[in-house]
Amino acid sequence: MYAVQKQGVLLMLPIKRLDEIKRILTEKKQVDVPSLSQALGVTEATIRRDLEKLENENFLTRTHGGAVLNEVTPSLFNLEVENVEVYEKIRKIASRFVQNNDVIFLGPGICSRFIGRFLKDKINVTAVTTDLLVAHDCALYSPNVSVIITGGNLNSTTLELSGQMTSNSLSSFYFNTSFFDIDGITLNRGYSVSSLNKAFLIQNVLQFSKKNFALCPYNRFNVEASAVVGSIDLFPSVITNEHVANEFKEYYFQHKIQIFATFNV
Repeated sequence: MYAVQKQGVLLMLPIKRLDEIKRILTEKKQVDVPSLSQALGVTEATIRRDLEKLENENFLTRTHGGAVLNEVTPSLFNLEVENVEVYEKIRKIASRFVQNNDVIFLGPGICSRFIGRFLKDKINVTAVTTDLLVAHDCALYSPNVSVIITGGNLNSTTLELSGQMTSNSLSSFYFNTSFFDIDGITLNRGYSVSSLNKAFLIQNVLQFSKKNFALCPYNRFNVEASAVVGSIDLFPSVITNEHVANEFKEYYFQHKIQIFATFNV
């Protein structure tokens, strides 16, 4: 339960308010009491008590009139990538295909991390993933989304799950929409990814999903990754950027494959 009603006014529960303050501070690095008070619909005194609690957890340091985030040691959970605008454009398109009440699959990869960060306006959405980094970002930035992580063998480097337990868990779902990060695309070899485990995962989820999207930043075209997923006709829909080689645009058009890029938004 996210809120209670008091005298006709919907109030956020204290634990959810603390989560929201954490989300805001993680994103902005520093906040002031009046802005939080207005954003969360509570008194400044309440915000100050919340900040005191979070300071006791060593999450932040209070300042005169606000607070700053306590910086953490860099880890895999930090999302530091070049060409952020490329991923921002892809997630803007992808998020439009997520509807309220959907069950979606977010495959392992940076594109899915960006999508997971921007689903906070969706209602009653369940996101299933095999990537702990995707799960972390979705839970932190889109707290209204129900996040489910499959079981399986954990890769200690990529924090992705795979194996028979993963396959068994995925077979219990039917996805309205699934999104897959693709690491390489050529007309002859088709779609490829960085590992056999990731290739098997995509092939598996395709069996249980109604709509499937390949997420392909423009710099992954005419690139071959190590494990083939399937032919260039495997996905009926591709989300990318406007800087895609004309040969791919022409192929997709001729073969009635939907290609969504920033010029479609």
